[in-house]
Amino acid sequence: MPVSKPKQAPEHVEIVQSIMLHSQQHRAILIPTQLFIGILSITIGAALTFKANIHTGISEYHITTGTWIGTWMLAAFAPIIVASALRSRQSKVEQRNKQDRAESHHGHLAHIFRSLAPALLLGAVTGTSIAFADVRQLPLTASLWIACYGVALLSIRMYCTKSTRFLGILMLALGLSFSIVAQRTIDLIHPIQLANFFMILSFGMFHLVVASGSILFEKSKL
Repeated sequence: MPVSKPKQAPEHVEIVQSIMLHSQQHRAILIPTQLFIGILSITIGAALTFKANIHTGISEYHITTGTWIGTWMLAAFAPIIVASALRSRQSKVEQRNKQDRAESHHGHLAHIFRSLAPALLLGAVTGTSIAFADVRQLPLTASLWIACYGVALLSIRMYCTKSTRFLGILMLALGLSFSIVAQRTIDLIHPIQLANFFMILSFGMFHLVVASGSILFEKSKL
């Protein structure tokens, strides 16, 4: 007679429960963070566009490249603070659960941040260097940031919701498309205004759409 393996089923059940738990915890952080990114990006993009003067000439610049880069770089750290605050609140709840479960979740988050870092750093360094070399290439800088952000999201697809994976594909496609538009509109559209449009559409509008879709999907399951 074959030897039974009574521990196999409980182990499988525990693995499934762990995956479901991490998915719910990540979703509780991702959705509010995406909403925050969307609102912040639209606000900053609109503010920088008005500061640069919508009716300015193609060769006139009312804000510097450093101001544009620095503002968006600072904005990039804000979602990290929001996500950390949400994670801290989750930790208070997890203290009531088993210690090994909390440690496992910390390991998942550490792996997520390590997976995000390479693509984000590549986009930040490359895009910034291009912008400072030629201010007319600000739209290309924005395109690279968007594309690399899409790659970063796809690198953590195993830990995210389907909507986040879709957002990663969308961001990569937008970044590549915007890079073509950026090169074909040099000296035709003001670079600051075009770059802001790219950032508002991608980081602003699409984050709000994806986050709103995730919220509606969650409510439909109740």
